[in-house]
Amino acid sequence: MKLLFKALVCSSIFLASCSDKESIPNVKLQSYSFDSETNSTLMFQDGESQEVMTSEWRAYEISKVIRVKPIDNKTIEVANFAPIDLENITITAVIENEGIDKPIKLFNIDKIRAHGKQEINYPFIGNTSLFLNTSNEIVDLSNFEETGINPNHITFDFTGDNKIVHKLKALRKLKWVIKYHDFDHNNDTSNNWAEDISAKDIRRFTGLMINLGVVFTSDNFKNEFISEHIVGNDGTTALTENEKLGAYNIILNKPRYNCGKVVNVSGLGGGATFGLAEHVLRDYIRKETGFITAHEIGHTIGYNHSSNMTYPHEVNGVSTGISPVTTRIMNQFFEDGLFPVTLENYYLPSDFE
Repeated sequence: MKLLFKALVCSSIFLASCSDKESIPNVKLQSYSFDSETNSTLMFQDGESQEVMTSEWRAYEISKVIRVKPIDNKTIEVANFAPIDLENITITAVIENEGIDKPIKLFNIDKIRAHGKQEINYPFIGNTSLFLNTSNEIVDLSNFEETGINPNHITFDFTGDNKIVHKLKALRKLKWVIKYHDFDHNNDTSNNWAEDISAKDIRRFTGLMINLGVVFTSDNFKNEFISEHIVGNDGTTALTENEKLGAYNIILNKPRYNCGKVVNVSGLGGGATFGLAEHVLRDYIRKETGFITAHEIGHTIGYNHSSNMTYPHEVNGVSTGISPVTTRIMNQFFEDGLFPVTLENYYLPSDFE
């Protein structure tokens, strides 16, 4: 199926007088709001079953905290995995195998509330058939009105021009898929995992992972980490600059984190496992928690306790390693107001009381 593309351009006679605004076709996108009980529901609320909260359906890419996911050929779920309200967002889509070489601006979201979700039909089902791609060329999607789109042939992203969205888009450097996980199905009180993970735990975890992600993707963190004295698993051999860059890229490209709550210890990490204690989930929004979170991240990319990719090493009276670097950058982010999720915009401040 080949779709009709139309590019509206000014004729050569009037080209000199045409502005950028005048050159954009007059195609109006459908707009939605998911900001109340009448147009959305909420995820991760007290009383929601643990099975639902920890299901694979609730896994999401950290780079796409506004997640659009096909339910079937004609229906999609729109969900906000950030614990803050978000406004003025455009959802884009890439449709495969249809001769479309650029993302399409599919619809706008005026506002979606924190952890809000809703199921809707594609806007080309019984609505408009004309859309713009990211080069502001018209795309006719009327051929999909009856058949819809195979869920395997479409992917989504989001964009926007406000400060919060720009901060969230910095997470595009990360490959992390986040899933919240119950590591103690048998409620064994003798291990270091909480017997259950609560909705409150998950709500706070969503903000922590966002804030941690923007630290790791920042140029400041990358530059300081590459300059830091880092030793490997033998406890003595310093990593070269290229080896440190390699370790940094492994963090960015980590494919998955199964996030759970621990007890008796501050954190547990290894492979895809990333566990944090109550005091970390409670404190991260007010003060740096880099010592613990970076320590466990170090474990997840293969470093042991001999390396200062976990516990710091003191060199000439100075604490060195990934944890000190993360601590310094987090403190800087607090001072400069750079975190996307704060106590002021988090939607349930009582979670931190």
